[in-house]
Amino acid sequence: MEDYRRNVALDLILTILLCGLWNIVVQYKQLQMLNALLKTERFVAWKISVFTILTCGIYFVYYEYQKAEALHEITGKHDDSEGVLAVILSFIGFNFVWDAIFQTKMNEYLDLQDQFKPGTPPPAFKV
Repeated sequence: MEDYRRNVALDLILTILLCGLWNIVVQYKQLQMLNALLKTERFVAWKISVFTILTCGIYFVYYEYQKAEALHEITGKHDDSEGVLAVILSFIGFNFVWDAIFQTKMNEYLDLQDQFKPGTPPPAFKV
């Protein structure tokens, strides 16, 4: 399976330097990751784009909430505050901050999954 880890700091810097355009790339990569991990085509870029335009951005806030729910489904940890945080940050235009939080949590999840793969050396113990 493809490695879906992303450098969160670099994504944030590029998003700010490019006035938010880089976040389109981040969103697309996160869609691919979610669909692969959920083994469905639940998140489709063109549908999200069309509905976001038709609803003047309201659907995008809902989509970010759905990403939080998918995070819970993948990791098995349910935290209502993440969905609320996703909605609030997206509503005020700071969805790139939620994307960074989301990607950090996904990177942690993927790191944990790698620890339990057959043939993967055990993590080094810190003394």
